[in-house]
This record gives sequence, structure tokens and C-alpha cells, in this order.
Amino acid sequence: MDRGFLSSIELKTLKGRVYYGVTVVILTLLALIVLFPFVYAFTSGLKGSLEVFNSGLNLIPQKAQWHNYRDAWEDFKMLKLFRNSFIIVTVSVLLRLTVSVMAAYSLSQLKPFGRQLVMLAFLLTLMIPSIAYLVPLFVTLGNLPIVHKSILDSYWGLWIPYAADAFGIFVLKSFFDRIPPDITDSAKIDGASSFQTLVYIVLPLSRSIIIILGILSFMNIWKDYLLPLLVISDPERQPITVRLFYVAKDYGVNLQMAAAFMALLPPLLIAILMQRYLKAGLTMGSIKG
Repeated sequence: MDRGFLSSIELKTLKGRVYYGVTVVILTLLALIVLFPFVYAFTSGLKGSLEVFNSGLNLIPQKAQWHNYRDAWEDFKMLKLFRNSFIIVTVSVLLRLTVSVMAAYSLSQLKPFGRQLVMLAFLLTLMIPSIAYLVPLFVTLGNLPIVHKSILDSYWGLWIPYAADAFGIFVLKSFFDRIPPDITDSAKIDGASSFQTLVYIVLPLSRSIIIILGILSFMNIWKDYLLPLLVISDPERQPITVRLFYVAKDYGVNLQMAAAFMALLPPLLIAILMQRYLKAGLTMGSIKG
């Protein structure tokens, strides 16, 4: 049986077995390094407030205090914070995917006039650090053009900026360009409109890349701190990343670590449960005509 990067024949040789063993050791060490912060955050939430500061690695608690997680859940009102974050992230991801798919499909398949200039503008935005346009964005949200209304302290102040994603549009356009023209042309010959071609032909072929972008968008928006901090000032509406910063300082470090570990669980679980789609993304260019 092949072991991914080595065939069964190569594994029978001494060189192949040594190479395979060294690779497994290196990958195991890398996995432990990646998992260490998660394990440390989890076990720190089981310790006493003073035990967290003990010298040394201090990974295993002397006596697991499971009630810390219950106390953190109640004291930080985690259910409300999770609800706020899920409202923000879920709507933002759906809007981002919708806008990205529509824009990429238009640029790739409909071929509007000046599409090269539009793509150049998208690429230019990727070269600008997001922190550079944070102040102009805040001013714009405080006084929207044409309507002259403020959407600050509203979820719309987050949903609208999150909906625009130049990276997602660029990736989807590149993927749509790889779809054989014969497939879309045959749909048009059968009388399908551009929208029907998108829904029934292009989207099913692009399911893997769309799911991948959805996963990445979920994780990026979930962990965002600066924009929600500026836009949402109402404590009752703030997401978990912002509200924990304010309330955690009033409690012990062990409860802070317990709350932080619970806050990172949703994106972690999403990445674990959807990893098969991430693997499928490695072969997203293998569409055959």
C-alpha cells in the first residue's frame, strides 16, 4: 500500500524506510508545535489563578478545576457573545460569497467592457494593508454617500464591509476561467440564461472552492477585532472577540484562558470538520472538458 509520498516498493528499501521514518518524526514534531497553544490554553483553564504563573512548562494542572469553564461560561455570558458573533459571521460569509460569486462570474463569463481595469483595481486593493483604509472606512460608515445615514453601532456596519473581498473575487474568477467554454456554451444553446448557467452549471462545478472560501472567510471574520471594536460600541451587541477584551480583566487568568479556549472552538471545529473540502481544493484545477 502506498504511503502518500512513497510507494510500497520504495518502502521495502532501506533508504525508503529511513526517509519515511524521518519524515514521520518531523511531521509529528510540527504537529505537536501547532497543537501546543491549544492544549496550553485548555489546561490553563483548569488551573487555579496562581498556578497559571508557576515556572516551567507547567502543562498539566495539579488538580483539574472543571468548574472554571462553567464559571467562565456564566460570568462572561458566553452564550450571548457566541450568538452575537454567529449573527455577524454567518450573514457576513453569505454576503461575501454571494458578492464574490456574482462579481467573479461577471468578470469571467460575461466579459464586460473594462474588466481588465476592474481586476487591476481589485489587485491594487490587495497590495494595501487593511489598516491603511480603516479610518476612511469608519468615516464612510458614519455618513454613507447618497443616503447620508450612519450605520455605526449596527451590524450592517460590519456586514457591508465584510461583503467585499477582492481576494475571493480574484480566486473565483481564476477558477471560473478554467471551466471549459464548451460546458457553458452548450447550456446557452439549450436556452439557459446567464443566471441559470451560473446556478445549474458553474456553481456545482465550483462547490469545493466556494466551500474553501467560506471556511477561510468564517475564520478570518470570527477573529477580527479592530473593525468590530470601532463599529459596535453597544456592549450587548459586541462579538466575542471584542467583549472578552473588556470583561476578562475583571477575572482571574485561569477564567480568561477558559473563556479564550471556548472562543476559539467554533473556527477550530469548522476547520476540522471541513478539512476534506480543504484537501479537495488542492485539485480544484482538475476540471476536464
